[in-house]
Amino acid sequence: MRVLLVRHGETDWNAAGKIQGVSDIALNERGRAQAAELAGRLAGEGAERIYSSPLKRACETAEILGRALNLPVLAAPELTELNFGVWEGCSWAEIGERWPEQFSAYSADRRNYAPPGGESYADMLRRAAPFIGRLRKAPGGAAVCVAHSAVIRALMADELGLEVGESYKAIRLPNGVVMALESLN
Repeated sequence: MRVLLVRHGETDWNAAGKIQGVSDIALNERGRAQAAELAGRLAGEGAERIYSSPLKRACETAEILGRALNLPVLAAPELTELNFGVWEGCSWAEIGERWPEQFSAYSADRRNYAPPGGESYADMLRRAAPFIGRLRKAPGGAAVCVAHSAVIRALMADELGLEVGESYKAIRLPNGVVMALESLN
């Protein structure tokens, strides 16, 4: 099965450059428009299922897609965004100023370092990668997975053989992007 990783539409925190993590922020008007545009782009992809992170921004994006594609939305807590702990609600610049030592450690090893009170990319992959692996081995056309930038980044980095830190240069993940993982069968 093809897996189409879809990043949710824009939120006010995205527009302001704030890290959301597991903070449950809803889409803004632009985000809802991005989701409607995504539905048009996905119409010819043979989607048979839509899975969504339980966070509002992903659920709302998935619901817009589901209505347009006439598909139910299935809950997938495995797709929940990386927990950025005390860094949530801050910009990257603010994090560098307030937590310089922790931010330096995070920058040096994004895969394994967990922000204070949060989780590492490796922790998040332990829940997300097996779920995606099961989907990829399933028969059928395509599964749409509405998720978040860190989840998609980690999965794509693994797919491309990149370190998470390297992926920031190689992979652009604006709101509303679609990244495809092809079937393993």
